[in-house]
Amino acid sequence: MNIAVYVSAHGYGHTTRSWEIARAMVTLYPDTRVFFTGWAPSEMLAAEAHPNIVYRRFKLDVGVHQSDSLTMDVPGTLKDLAELEAISAKLVESEAEFLHREKISAALIDMPPLAFEAAARAGVPAFALGNFSWDWIYQAYAREYPALKPHIKRIRKAYRSAKLLFRLPFYGRMDALRPAIEVPLVARTSELGRNMARSRLGLNETVPVVLFSFGGFGLLCRQVSSYDDSRQSAIENRHHRSLAIREESVLISTAPSPDPGKPFRHLTDSRLPELGLRYPDLVAASDVVVSKPGYGIVSECIANDAALLYLPRGRFREYPILIREMKPYLRTEQISLEDLALGSWVSVMNRVMRAPRPESMDCSGAEDVARRIVKICG
Repeated sequence: MNIAVYVSAHGYGHTTRSWEIARAMVTLYPDTRVFFTGWAPSEMLAAEAHPNIVYRRFKLDVGVHQSDSLTMDVPGTLKDLAELEAISAKLVESEAEFLHREKISAALIDMPPLAFEAAARAGVPAFALGNFSWDWIYQAYAREYPALKPHIKRIRKAYRSAKLLFRLPFYGRMDALRPAIEVPLVARTSELGRNMARSRLGLNETVPVVLFSFGGFGLLCRQVSSYDDSRQSAIENRHHRSLAIREESVLISTAPSPDPGKPFRHLTDSRLPELGLRYPDLVAASDVVVSKPGYGIVSECIANDAALLYLPRGRFREYPILIREMKPYLRTEQISLEDLALGSWVSVMNRVMRAPRPESMDCSGAEDVARRIVKICG
């Protein structure tokens, strides 16, 4: 059986969770071949490679344009949407031909609308996967930016062609996608565990480890690393203590973020497979992850029992739902940009590390979705 997977070009959470489903498919059903289409750098998936998963790198949507890791740029989004609209007919036609040529049995789509249009044209059943849809996201900006309305209309029409929605936890309204069934959390889980992952990093079991995770934007890591020790006299005593604790910790950053320099230990995409590590192994090795709150990193913190310090995200409709619903399953607190710059984030880190373990959450969504698709189409 040949399966096509399409993921949004917005961020990396869509890619990582859908790749986990692709891995589950080829593991549970070794005769299955998956054609995976997304926009994440191929190097980012090097440690996740599988001979039965073919990666095709190009965009079928634009998501929301971001000027940095935390700032949403709606005018930039409109420009991106107009450029995509100009080539959309060609993209849909070429993808429909691809689906037909490769004898694709089903398409799993998270959530680029043009992929639904291509699947409908090729007569391939399309299954949606997600915790939000792009019509719902854009609707939050439509009153201020009415030029979004025709795009929303086209997106909703495309979504209505889906055979079924696999609705993930932490979801917003997705009324254009029906019917829907709720599935467990899809999350990458370390296959090594905390101690083995730390051993491969050359770290002992007791040193505090903090992973900074901001995708392709290195701004926030650089704010931490650019702290000027000469300014200590102007900082309260609690910041002195926080800085000392920070220097006893191991701070890790990874590609595709740029190397922020000291005090970070920066790991490139090629270095991870050399160490026999995947990204979720870094999460498992960490006591705390510092990030913006998105589905991908939240799910991996839950699955690998890492605490999360998060920064306020820009105006993005998923954010308040995610914050509210993740808290029962995660040791977490919000910090500010000022906390990063002054070092006071470390006192928050120590507090969440001491917090009681939260309730567990079912993280078997990848296997669940893989089995459902094969059962329906196989």
